[in-house]
Amino acid sequence: EERREYSRAITGRDGKSWSLPLSHDDPLQPLYRGPPLPLAILTASDLTPDPSSSGTYEKCDPTSMSRTSRQFAGWKLASNGPNVSKFASRGGSKGGKNPRKGFGAPLADPYASPDVDAVPYVDAVLRIVCEAMLEDTSSDETEHLKEVLGGMEGTLRDVAPEDKRGDVISSLYYLRDRVGVPRDMPLVAARQFRAHLNWAADVIAG
Repeated sequence: EERREYSRAITGRDGKSWSLPLSHDDPLQPLYRGPPLPLAILTASDLTPDPSSSGTYEKCDPTSMSRTSRQFAGWKLASNGPNVSKFASRGGSKGGKNPRKGFGAPLADPYASPDVDAVPYVDAVLRIVCEAMLEDTSSDETEHLKEVLGGMEGTLRDVAPEDKRGDVISSLYYLRDRVGVPRDMPLVAARQFRAHLNWAADVIAG
């Protein structure tokens, strides 16, 4: 049972580890015993290691660390947005097909095609997710969740037509489950990205 609990936490199926609001640290995968983000990002955000604890970042301000982590995820998404939208859209009902040859796991096929009908709607939703992660006006993450994200919910619903919502949600889940750590971004940023994708999917699902 303990092993299943750990597995659910690591894969986000416990209903908490990939959902907002996120806990500051992760008891199964401690986040701050070493640099959680590139040093240049940490320095620019005034996040410095604690000299009394072998250089860990465990005593850094949780609000600043959370904001910096989600903004890093937003920056990574913004830097390759169109390609990410196409990749995510493989999760749509018409996506994941490869006209050249079949793969045993079609949704993991590197040559799979996106659901072209879903791409513009997925792209519009990911732009909102990106904006949400990059915002820097909230005083803390509670305000980020209630005021900023709450104010974006209507826009999210409007950009996903009812007949495309299933494909958009499937595409968001497809992307969420394929965020690679550390290939795509560090864990502290990836958990923010996954949680914001879940937030968007939940809002669209109603």
